[in-house]
Amino acid sequence: MGRLTTEEVKEILRRPIISVVSTIRPDGTPHMTPVWHLVDRGDVVIGIEESSVKARNVRANPAAALSVVVDESPQKWLLVNGNATLSYERMAEIVRALSVHYMGVEEGEAYAKQAVIDSDFVLLRITPTKMVGFELEG
Repeated sequence: MGRLTTEEVKEILRRPIISVVSTIRPDGTPHMTPVWHLVDRGDVVIGIEESSVKARNVRANPAAALSVVVDESPQKWLLVNGNATLSYERMAEIVRALSVHYMGVEEGEAYAKQAVIDSDFVLLRITPTKMVGFELEG
């Protein structure tokens, strides 16, 4: 198994790959959820509902992690550990960027417009403290 460079990790983080975010429940157990993510100003940003388990967990404990697995050969995966915060700053802009990133311009813009109306979004921002990635050597 080979270790990815920092630039390779950053390149994978910029891809529209379904990732898994992990937060810590009050009893200390992990809560893991598949999410869309986006890199913004050095942070990993995820749009979540304000009433979600993830939001409640981050309010009590800011520790969070994101796991990203690339579905290609050779297999690559990475882990971002960090401290999470909740933010409303540029929320509609980020939800639009996330939607377009994962769905394309036409479908993403329509989805984001409706999602901002229908959902009570808050942004979960993970400021990385450690990023590591690996590639399965063949």
